[in-house]
Order: sequence, then structure tokens, then C-alpha cells
Amino acid sequence: MAASTRLEALLTQRLGRSVRAGEVVEAPVDLVMAHDATLALLIADFERLGLSVWDRERVVVTCDHFTPPARIDWANLQKSVIAFTARHSLPGLRMYEGICHQLLLEDPRVTPQSLVVGADSHTTLVGAVGGFATGLGATDILACLARGRTWFRVPESIPIILTGTRKPWVMGRDLALTLLAHFGEEGASYQALELVDHTEDTLSMDSRAAICCMAPEMGAKAALFIPDAVTSAFLAERDHADPLIPDSPLYPYTNGESLQIDVDTVDSLIAQPHSPANIVPVRQAAGVRLDQVYLGSCAGGRLEDLAMAAAILRGRRVARGLKAIAVPSSVTVMRAAMARGYVQALLDAGVCISNPSCGACGGIDKGVLAHGDVALTTTTRNFQGRLGPPDSAVYLASTATCAASALTGYITPPDMVWEEAITREVDHDARLGAGR
Repeated sequence: MAASTRLEALLTQRLGRSVRAGEVVEAPVDLVMAHDATLALLIADFERLGLSVWDRERVVVTCDHFTPPARIDWANLQKSVIAFTARHSLPGLRMYEGICHQLLLEDPRVTPQSLVVGADSHTTLVGAVGGFATGLGATDILACLARGRTWFRVPESIPIILTGTRKPWVMGRDLALTLLAHFGEEGASYQALELVDHTEDTLSMDSRAAICCMAPEMGAKAALFIPDAVTSAFLAERDHADPLIPDSPLYPYTNGESLQIDVDTVDSLIAQPHSPANIVPVRQAAGVRLDQVYLGSCAGGRLEDLAMAAAILRGRRVARGLKAIAVPSSVTVMRAAMARGYVQALLDAGVCISNPSCGACGGIDKGVLAHGDVALTTTTRNFQGRLGPPDSAVYLASTATCAASALTGYITPPDMVWEEAITREVDHDARLGAGR
């Protein structure tokens, strides 16, 4: 019997037998990822049990949450992680190179055929290239490190068909918020979101990553894009080789719900405190005074985000007294942003650029809020107390909305500043061209 979903097809190929949603399977994994905040939780048990790592070459360990540590206890925790990688001769230690999920997206070992597990819920981001990627708890990651296998119930899949043409300021983040408005925090519980991009201009890999990253906020087990020409181009550029893309048939999706989104109808959205699913149009929240605007995290901070922020902020200044912070998602992204002038534009606009890391997203550093602060961010979650004290408030939006709001100091729809921003960007590009 032919597979009815992309995920069923992927697992059928991997296990060498027919696999259906609802089955409990045990499958080998291609990569296991853990970062400094989660690997530290299992080191003592792993070594107390006398375990060894099943394949040192297929373990990725990132130091990205405490980067660098701002407290002694975090420094000690990170030291234990570094020592663990040395004792077990793990070559995959990535020190201060960026956020774990972005580093996986940049890793040539991650392909449309991959099965990747990580000790972090937002590992789903990696599904942007078409493979199965999901987050596991510390106990399951411990077992994966020792055995190279994991078990799970195969999720039912929800096909999501994207059509139409986006407004120029509408980003992948806005589409993720559109899905959150539809599903809420639990509406896609233990489902796999299978996204088909039939939009006129197609979504970039950065936008696809922004969507897949937010799948856990809907309760989803995984999210993945059906591989297509965008996937092929991304892999060719990343790997400097002809990518092997599996055939992408139109799967029948016989298991239940489906969703079609005409992106023509999508405008800038915002998640109000204190839930990522508390979605309204940005215009409905316009005028809320802000203390901080934060661009970064695995849900933002990619090259597309920094390009958008630079386009809006170039030649202008952020509002007086506003804390404006940008944290690139990886060293690779930061280098590209520097080469293209995005970092310079943001610095000139008064934005503080920090080193690639998770930064303030988990309330760790590089943008923690004060009592009563109101922030607008591109981070993943806005639960009460997530970025600071309980009396602070966090709104979630796209980079375009955040950059527009940084100019005014109030929540501002990006279309209100768009025409002037694009005029400035065209003039900038023309000056660059004249100077060549």
C-alpha cells in the first residue's frame, strides 16, 4: 500500500517496510543534538550507567544558551558539558557558533531523508528541508546517545497548502502566527504539519525555518516542507554539490484534517501576552508603548530577518530610549550580514548587535526585561515571566513589524513605513552600484 503522507513515505523507506500513522516504531537516527542547557541534565546518569556514545561522528553539541556565561553557575554547567565532550572524544562540539537549530540547518548531514532528534523542542525547525526532526526529553536523548535509535508513535499528518502571493512585508513568521491562530496551543497536538509551498514567489528557506520552528507552540510533533526547487537550490548552495531530492508525489492524505492558506489574505500578525496563540492583526495592537525590541532566536535572526530589519532601519534611528537588540542566529549568518552591510545599517540605526546565541529568548541574557517592561520580539514564546519578571509583557511578531516598531517606539504595522523604507533601500543599492 502506498504511503498517504510524506512522513509515512520517509519512515517506510528508512525501516524497509510499510509504515502507517498511529504505529509505534523504533527507528535509527541520523543526528543527535544537545546543547549546554540540556546535555548537562543527563551527564551524571549517562556516566553512572557506564554508557558510551554509539557514534561520535553523529552527535552535535552546542554551547549556545550560556554564550558566554554571565553567571558562575552557568559557567560551571557549561564547563561540565565541554568536559563531557572531551572525555567521550566528541568532535561535534560547536562553541559559540550560533543557535543549535540554525547550526543543524547549516549542516550538510541534514537532508530531506534525515531523521534528527534534539534535546530541545524547537528541533522541528530542521524539517524546513523536508526531513523528520523532533525534540526529545533528556531521558530519551540519553538513550539515543547510547543506542542511536529512538521509539515513537508515528504522528498523523495535517497537509497545509500555501497558495497566492504575499504582501512584501509579510514574512514566514506571519504565516507561523496564522497557523497558531488556527490551531491554538494544542490544536495540532502530536501531529506532523506537512507544508506544500504553491505560492507564486515561493517561501525562502529562512521563512520555512521560521514556520517549522514554531510547530511546538501548536502542540505539533514535527513540521516539514515537501522538498521542491527551493529545497534543491538551498542544498546546492549549502553543500556545493548536486543535492539528491526525493520525488515529491501529491500524497493522498487520507487521515483527516487539511488546511489551505491563501497568503494574499495574510497581513502582519502579533501574539499578545501571555500566549503565542493569542493572535490579532498588528493594527489591533498598534500604539502599545515599547521598552524593548528584540530581533533574534531560532524563530528569527536569520539572514532574511537581518535584511528586512536593515531595509526598514537603514538611514534612520530607533526611537529615543528604546532598547533595540539584534542577535544573529549563527556565525555564518552574522558574517553574511556583515558582508552585505546589514550589520552596519543596524548599528548606525542604534541597534545593539550581540554575538550569535539564544540570547534573551529563555530569559538568560542579552535582553532580559525589567519590572513592568513591554517588549516586542521575534522569539518563540511569550509566556508570563519568560523574558523577565512576571509583571513584564512580551509580544511576538515578525522582523518587519519589530523593525517598524523600533522606529516609533510603539507597536507599528510595517506597511506604515514600507514605502519610505524601500525607497531608501533602492537609493542605497544605487549608490553601491555607482561606487563599483
